[in-house]
Amino acid sequence: MESALAVPIQIGTRIIGELQLTGICGTAVRGRLDAEAKLLGQVLQLEDELQQMTVELIETQDQLLAMYDLTQATRDHLGVNETLRRLARESARLLKTEGAVFVLSPTMVQYPANIANERLLLEYIQHAQASDRELVVNATDMPLPPGINNLCVLPFRVRGISASLGLINHAGGFTAPALKLARAIAEQAATQLEHTLLYQETLAQAKQQAEMEIARKVQRQLLPQERPHIADLDMFAESLPALRVGGDFYDFVAEPNLPLMLLLGDVVGKGMSAALIMGMIHAITRNTMRFQPQVTPASVLSRTNRDLYDDLTLLEAFATVFVAQYEPGSQVLHYANAGHAPVIYRPAGGTAQLIEADGVPVGVLIESLSEDHTLAFGPGALLVVTTDGFNEARNPSGEFFGIERLLQFINQFADQSAQVIAEALFDAVSDFAAGQPQEDDQTLIVVKGQAGPSAFGGAKANHA
Repeated sequence: MESALAVPIQIGTRIIGELQLTGICGTAVRGRLDAEAKLLGQVLQLEDELQQMTVELIETQDQLLAMYDLTQATRDHLGVNETLRRLARESARLLKTEGAVFVLSPTMVQYPANIANERLLLEYIQHAQASDRELVVNATDMPLPPGINNLCVLPFRVRGISASLGLINHAGGFTAPALKLARAIAEQAATQLEHTLLYQETLAQAKQQAEMEIARKVQRQLLPQERPHIADLDMFAESLPALRVGGDFYDFVAEPNLPLMLLLGDVVGKGMSAALIMGMIHAITRNTMRFQPQVTPASVLSRTNRDLYDDLTLLEAFATVFVAQYEPGSQVLHYANAGHAPVIYRPAGGTAQLIEADGVPVGVLIESLSEDHTLAFGPGALLVVTTDGFNEARNPSGEFFGIERLLQFINQFADQSAQVIAEALFDAVSDFAAGQPQEDDQTLIVVKGQAGPSAFGGAKANHA
């Protein structure tokens, strides 16, 4: 009987066969056979590793192609719904499933549309989101919505928002390679959705900024572009909103052969809503001052309150308004005050004093309570009407600028021109705030009595 030698062929610790030799024996022959079997095992191991590398390379290539296709599908700047639709369509195509669903709370998009009952599908998606784990379900394991044989849900988050990719009916079920590709697609989809949300936010901000800039320009145009030339008055006015637009406003109305009318108002709040209300009040007060016969400050406030009461009540808003009237050469100023402060009057040679309002703001009561009052307004008399953005300005310690500082400031600068007083007051409040953000709109009118023609008449009311 012929002798035979047999040596196992191994790949690692796994025996895959044996190498046999018959008719020859001996220690030397066996040693050579062992070496050849080992070499053959190494060759086979290298071939196996090469095969695995090839499979992994193909999988990686598939994933890269899938990522490229997803990126291309959502390369346009789209809304969230359209991005979800494209992601669902491409996910179903790339993973070769009958359908896909994307959820970015509270929005759900199916591809094809209505492939499954949304309510039943949402139950599985919410279950996966609650556990924050992948969910793979076959119809043989548990009941699924009609028409669904198998289902895979991969939850993820986009900027803190719950999101999920659902895959419906994969031939042969969701095997490891299919799940690996699905995870890669979900990860890429999260990136695409984050970019979409960021783009939408940036677009909304840019749109809002553009609208605010238009509103700012419109609001600035509503303010007087020039001050009236009144021979015995020196006047200056300016408004500095806390935001791009504000709720403060002022106006001058000087019609031939009629008294000068001026007003300053402050709508509660700031920003776009206050600016819109400001426009309404501005339009009504100006028309009243120009066209109502025998107009007085109190009649302007009464008409404005009557016309706007219902609208302001609906908007839960109100406005403080100060109106003054001056007949050139009369050296008397008439005024009415609907809840506005601070209003500071300094008689010629006297001391600055706060003028209290006798009426409530416009829009608070159905009838205006403001009445007409009179101030002596010869040369040297001074009236400074500001909004509370001045006295309520705060320094880094939280201290208010306050009424007392306003009174001291006006006494100190009373001998200066209206423009110098106004600009110095803006500077004083800014220095006091010491870099603190402006919390409220700052608007003022400075009126000073003087003898003879004003050196400041006809100049622009606004400065840069």
